[in-house]
Amino acid sequence: MWLPLKRRGALSLATLLLGTAAAVDYVAVDYATPAEAMRSQLAEAQVEVSYDPAQASQLVEQAQAGYMQSLDAPLSAEAPQAARAVRSGFAAALAAARSGDEPGYSAAQAKLWTRWLGGAYAALEHNVRAGRARAARDWLQTREFRQASKFTRLNADATTAVEELNAGKVTPAAALDAVRADLLDGYQARLNDALAGIKDAQARGYRTRAAGQSALAQGYFTLLAPAYGSSRGEAALKTLESELAALPASLSSVQAGLEGFRAAPLSGREQRLRAGQVTRFLALVPTEYGRGVSGEAGSVTVKRDIEITEAKTFLAGATTAYADLAPLLKDQAAVGATQAKLAALEAGLAAAAAHRNPPTASVLESGVQEVQAAIAAQFPAAWKTHDASGDLDVIRSQLNNVVAAVGAGDYAQAETARLDAYATLESGPEARIAVFAPDLKLRLENLFWNGDAPAGLARLIRDRAPLAQVQASREQLNRELALTGELLGTEQAPAAVATNAGVIVFREGLEAVLILAALMGSLRRPEVRHLRKPMWWGAALAFLATGVTWVVMSGTLSLFARFGEKLEAVVSVVAIAVLLIIMNWFVHQVYWNDRMADFQKTKHSLMGRNASQWVGLTLLGFTSIYREGFETVLFLQSLVLQSGSAPVLSGTGLGLAAVLGVGVLVFSLQAKLPMKKLLVWTGMMICAVLAVMVGNTVHVLQLVGWFPVHGVAGLDLPSWLSLWLGVYPTWEGLATQVLAVVLVIGSYFLSEALKERAIQRRLEQARAQKATGGDLGVAVGQNVSQGSAAQH
Repeated sequence: MWLPLKRRGALSLATLLLGTAAAVDYVAVDYATPAEAMRSQLAEAQVEVSYDPAQASQLVEQAQAGYMQSLDAPLSAEAPQAARAVRSGFAAALAAARSGDEPGYSAAQAKLWTRWLGGAYAALEHNVRAGRARAARDWLQTREFRQASKFTRLNADATTAVEELNAGKVTPAAALDAVRADLLDGYQARLNDALAGIKDAQARGYRTRAAGQSALAQGYFTLLAPAYGSSRGEAALKTLESELAALPASLSSVQAGLEGFRAAPLSGREQRLRAGQVTRFLALVPTEYGRGVSGEAGSVTVKRDIEITEAKTFLAGATTAYADLAPLLKDQAAVGATQAKLAALEAGLAAAAAHRNPPTASVLESGVQEVQAAIAAQFPAAWKTHDASGDLDVIRSQLNNVVAAVGAGDYAQAETARLDAYATLESGPEARIAVFAPDLKLRLENLFWNGDAPAGLARLIRDRAPLAQVQASREQLNRELALTGELLGTEQAPAAVATNAGVIVFREGLEAVLILAALMGSLRRPEVRHLRKPMWWGAALAFLATGVTWVVMSGTLSLFARFGEKLEAVVSVVAIAVLLIIMNWFVHQVYWNDRMADFQKTKHSLMGRNASQWVGLTLLGFTSIYREGFETVLFLQSLVLQSGSAPVLSGTGLGLAAVLGVGVLVFSLQAKLPMKKLLVWTGMMICAVLAVMVGNTVHVLQLVGWFPVHGVAGLDLPSWLSLWLGVYPTWEGLATQVLAVVLVIGSYFLSEALKERAIQRRLEQARAQKATGGDLGVAVGQNVSQGSAAQH
């Protein structure tokens, strides 16, 4: 049964020598090939167990010999307990094979394989924790992935983490976190598949398959058990392990125990991606189904089976993505109801596929709309924002349909799928690509339409080209879409967003401080000093109202979050319009003088009243501050839509701290600050912020297709310019940024020119009065007085 002791000693010596050589020059080891050969031989033995136990036993012995020759020694060195479990697993499998116990062998085979996976995972963790990236790379090859489908791509996070560890880019702890998240996510998906397999096997009366799937479920859960115990506690872990041991009879109890559990939490991006898959795929189900059926209730006819298949595929993708998100949702009762509705839709599509009483297109569409409404109520606002990268999954699926239709010889259906894929590209990712990489946009269009080398899909379908040529173009599109996905991840630098938010808050806050200082300047005498108190109360209420405005505006905008970048574009345009107005020097000077005059007039009118004095001064303090607060909220919400709340709130905190510091200096310490210089400098800072906001807003307008895109030929800008300054290589963006700055600076020179013209006009009037014998002293005095008032 086992290899001779001498041979095992030789293997141990070889392993030792290999480890010694690794210190000098590590040699990669292939564990995946012998592991897969072992698995294949065990699977072949399963087929022979009930027909030829002797042949089944021989196959198990061959698998065992291969394991002992290539895998036992390295596994024993890394995870000795797992190696012992694998060897005992071979003994159990061999005993079941010899006795012709088909269900027993199925369970033993599954346990043996998952014990090997557990040992390989332990070895992987051990090497990553120790920083041995090259050894970890070898063990990582033996992992299992989620079941692949049109909507799931093989997750490479663990591979990326190990490679970055090897390059010294991440710490072992960070790499270990990524490896665990990736592999545990895959093994939990495998556990769910095994539980679904048990249910299906029970429904069909397949005892052997039920036994094998039960053993797989137990084995996969062993890998997840530490995370489950950490999340639910040791008592819950022991309970679930006992229920797993009683499978398949305890299936419902096991599923209840796993409800809401996730071994590897999804990242924020993965949550948004899966939420986008749910909404996009669901929307395509009635479209595809409507193309495949005709007729009314009781006489529905299936016209095109391939359309029904596509509808089933999209529904499966939506169901799978929703299942990944379900544990994260608050209302689990609503989740259960939604999953029941999804199951009802699946049953309807299955009936159509079998041509047995299929539902009408309108009935199925109504069912989908019910599910969409339920999911919209359950998903948080962050999941409803449009992520153009999520469109790529739909495009890939529709391109798969193109290939499938060509393989079936249905070129008309292939053309329909191609147009669907291009429509998704055009309405989402293509707008971004047009801004970031116009040459990539051209390559994508050539591949979709009538390009050469490789030929475009439209040409190939029109010419009824063979499948191999279509697949070649499809593979090239795969590569271009992968590049597109990388480019779609471009964002503003968080530090740049925080800086912009801080500048906005400080500038607007400084203006509020200046207004309060001007209003309270004449209330320093002891007999009127008490009148400052209601103005302080009004300012405090304005600050509180600003916070309420933030909450209300955030909630209001979240209701329209599904419009994504279109909402961002609208809010950004409004914010820029307001910012341009208050930054216009000519308008600002007139507005400031008139506004301060109105404030002072209102204050003096209230000074002589008693009953309404406090109320009036409180309202004066409130209105003088709240306007600045409302403007600030508007600007900051625009930044939140672009980059999220975290960097905006951090910058807001810094800006508020600076404003409070200035306020303490002005009001408590009575410091004589150079307010005019501060306003000029902060005005220059706001002008820079305006340029950045304009660049980013034009960029967003181009993304949603509301603004033309003309790239600047030969202009290759570094990425930090777009991240920090909102500068993109398009004529529209650059010209609009320059125009915004010119408007602000030009308004300053215009206001200065108008002021100088007014002074010259008064001097000319004075000279005219002198020439006509008027009182020059009076005229000059009036001019000087008017000039001083204008300057103030």
